[in-house]
Amino acid sequence: MAEPAEILLVDDEPALRELMKVALGTDYRFAEAGDLDAALDLVRSRVPSVVLLDLMLPGGSGFDLLRAVREEPGLADVRVVIVSAWQSPEDRQQATELGADAFLGKPFPLDELVAVVAELAGGAE
Repeated sequence: MAEPAEILLVDDEPALRELMKVALGTDYRFAEAGDLDAALDLVRSRVPSVVLLDLMLPGGSGFDLLRAVREEPGLADVRVVIVSAWQSPEDRQQATELGADAFLGKPFPLDELVAVVAELAGGAE
């Protein structure tokens, strides 16, 4: 049996990270980061299948992490889903231009989160 896909949850709100873990269930392994530096370390060391990424983080913007993921050759297969209250047309455009795979504005329907992650995690294996 294949290893379950790993999901990196990057948000400075522990309660939201917990909610996402519960919604996604036991089909995945999880790693968590609450700030930009920890997220960069984890994405580089663990190379998760999918990153659920808030844009407002201590230490910098989620755009910084997205840029780093897209610029590092070893991270080319990592899928990135922006999960943010920042959802202006400009934020969405910047996310697209930097290579985000999907964008969920907060608050988001949990079933939409589950569907997006299932689609991307399956495609990243």
